[in-house]
Amino acid sequence: MELTLNILLDDLAYCNPVCYIKNRSRTFKGVRLLSPDIIEKDPDRLIVTRLSMALANPMYTEDCCVAAVIDTALPKDSSLLRNMVLFDTEMNAVDFFMIVQGIFEKYFEWCNNMDQCLIKHGSIQDILDLTEPVIGNYITISDSAFSLVAYTQNLSCDDPITNGLVQRGYHDQEAINVFARNNLMDFWRDAVDIYVRPADSITGYPILAKVIHYNNSYYSHVVMLCTKRLPGPGLKDLFKMLIDRLMVCFERQWIENNQMPHVYDSLLLEMLEPNDLTLETINARAKNAGIPVKGNFRLIKVSTDDSTGIMLQRLCQELSTKLPQSRVTLSKDILVALIPMKNSAGIMQLLENLQDVMEKYHSCCGMSDPFTTLSDIKLAGEQAEIALRCISAGTKQQFAIGSRNSFSRVRTFGSCYPRFVIAGKPENAHIARNSMASKALDTLCEYDSKHGTNNLELLFVYLTNERRASDTAQIMHMHRNNVIYRIGKISEMIGMDLNESGTRFRLLMAYEIYTPKEQ
Repeated sequence: MELTLNILLDDLAYCNPVCYIKNRSRTFKGVRLLSPDIIEKDPDRLIVTRLSMALANPMYTEDCCVAAVIDTALPKDSSLLRNMVLFDTEMNAVDFFMIVQGIFEKYFEWCNNMDQCLIKHGSIQDILDLTEPVIGNYITISDSAFSLVAYTQNLSCDDPITNGLVQRGYHDQEAINVFARNNLMDFWRDAVDIYVRPADSITGYPILAKVIHYNNSYYSHVVMLCTKRLPGPGLKDLFKMLIDRLMVCFERQWIENNQMPHVYDSLLLEMLEPNDLTLETINARAKNAGIPVKGNFRLIKVSTDDSTGIMLQRLCQELSTKLPQSRVTLSKDILVALIPMKNSAGIMQLLENLQDVMEKYHSCCGMSDPFTTLSDIKLAGEQAEIALRCISAGTKQQFAIGSRNSFSRVRTFGSCYPRFVIAGKPENAHIARNSMASKALDTLCEYDSKHGTNNLELLFVYLTNERRASDTAQIMHMHRNNVIYRIGKISEMIGMDLNESGTRFRLLMAYEIYTPKEQ
């Protein structure tokens, strides 16, 4: 535990400090009184003494920082005051040392109490209760839905918006409109560090605040109204010490069952269901959630056989890490994720990442076609659902156009579109399965079963590779001339001319709904 020089200067402002230390963010583990019998240096502690004694012992100011009570005339050469802070006070050095030591003890005890509270899994409110008598300013914490999480309960405040939050337990629509008119939504979305805002028309007090982001979205907001202590470097350092402890609580809540709601959760789930959301409402809420209204998106739906829901929770956390720009949420026993794509070139890497995660958690993933506006998200959800049903039903991946064997647990809507078109209505499935093309596949399957060949697979690879014999040979581990010879024999066997585009199309569509016989 260390205190910054900024904190000490703030607390000792009544002694009119004059600082000759360049780095005011320098930290100290404690304080020590300089006396004539002390010889060794202690750079980690602030040295307290009289100015006359500091000037008589210049070796201490080489590596140490000295807090000196002015008891003699200042030297003409200001370089002699390097690494010193001078205090104009009538106190002697011993009494001043006791004051400085008390400051260290006060803040060290506060930090120790907060740390002990965290060890015992104390709440956010418990941390604020410990902070209240130390800092003295009014603090509120709200979540992504603008609902009150905790506040300094024993302090008074006359700020209307803050009082409204405490009395109602949430910011009402009027307050949210005020934030929007002043572009605070945009500011909070992009705010990374602790920020300072002067007193303005929204609040009559200057504020210190920190927006907490998880998964690229507004998660929680800690706001300190400077009702007693004005914002300065020292108060900002104290606020950071508080935020560091609160972050432990926030992270626990993020990991443990996602206790605090996310502003994008309800938006995503509402847009996937029949609703009366207007385009204006979607755009406004998306903006607050940090979701671009337009872009290149994919939507995925994930299901797992785990009935406890634990796997989905873990999967949700892992996908949030592996896909840092995505918005991941849970709806009953389904995981839904909106994934912004920089360009179409990244789709293969995305599919590989998803396949790894799906295998790890024994889950299946359906992915929509790309879409460019959030207003199309409902249609994308239907596409992802269809793809998920296809793969959950045990689709023969090797006979799915546009899919690959390596993606056995991930299916795109584009890859199952032909199957959806052909077999979308169960009552019509038997018609498609008794077509000339389907019977041709039966012929190949029966021949393969009798002679131990792989004509059914060879024809599929040949057709899906646009009749490129070299590519087919590489995939099938055959010689190119052998591919050409075998394809000629297959064409004769099924009595169909593979040079006709319509024939090739019907065969590929037949593959989509074909279930090969056991060989």
